[in-house]
Amino acid sequence: MSDDSDKTVFQQPRPGMDRTVMRPSPGRRRAAAQPRAPQPQQQAPARAMAGGRPSLDTEAAYFRTASGLNPLVNAASTLIAVFEKTRQSMSHPDVAGLHTRLTNEIRAFEGRLRDLGYKQEIMLSARYVMCAALDEAVLNTPWGSNSPWAQRTLLTVFHNETSGGEKFFLILDRMRQTPGENLDMLELIYICLSLGFEGKYRLANRGRDQLEHIRDELFSVIRSYRGEYERALSENWQGLGNIRRTLTDHIPMWVIVTIAVAILFFGYSGFRYWLYKTSAPVAEKLVEISTIEEQENSNKKPQ
Repeated sequence: MSDDSDKTVFQQPRPGMDRTVMRPSPGRRRAAAQPRAPQPQQQAPARAMAGGRPSLDTEAAYFRTASGLNPLVNAASTLIAVFEKTRQSMSHPDVAGLHTRLTNEIRAFEGRLRDLGYKQEIMLSARYVMCAALDEAVLNTPWGSNSPWAQRTLLTVFHNETSGGEKFFLILDRMRQTPGENLDMLELIYICLSLGFEGKYRLANRGRDQLEHIRDELFSVIRSYRGEYERALSENWQGLGNIRRTLTDHIPMWVIVTIAVAILFFGYSGFRYWLYKTSAPVAEKLVEISTIEEQENSNKKPQ
């Protein structure tokens, strides 16, 4: 069987041919997990490119980020943002313009990966994954399904294929064979699945359940290499502590005790004075009544 007809593994493109093909490896055992090969963290100096790289729209540059899961995901941040936004949209005023802009952005994405030093297999895989995700997002919208997009998908432009719903998962299986070397690519695929890519499972029986299982397994693989993710919103987060300062933080305790004793003393003294003032008239009345009774009794005695 020729290489052109067998599409199960990526191979390097021959001159004049840029098709993403795949070849099976019969009897091949999955390689044991190896420590992750160091990935380029800083962008290498840009190479001079004949004709220059396609210019990007202001909107595309706005979505790009310099920080994220890994350099590959950072390079794809614009495409990921468009993928997520397209799935939610109910209409689009210029489908042909969107196709042109995404075509230019994918070429620019490929150039960024080349500058970052990713090998050809990763570049082709990442490009295929993003083309498949964007095509699915557009074609599953009301406006995309009624447009000429299906006759010229992004996969058709870059890989001469019309649908990538199955090969997307073949790429995932291949990358999972050596996760330590392909961790950046696995994280890109995980993002696409988390944002709603379904591929061949869209119409499959219990497809959602199968996708959830695949995504959970992929997350476990990534976590086994990346470690437990940071649950705090900020790594350097610090609370304000006890911002309710008590009175003892400003005034010595002996001063507080003295004031409390003085309040009790003057309160008790004031209460006794009030009690005396209110009971004195009553006492005088009682004395007066007692005196009158004694006088009456003494007048009643026989002379």
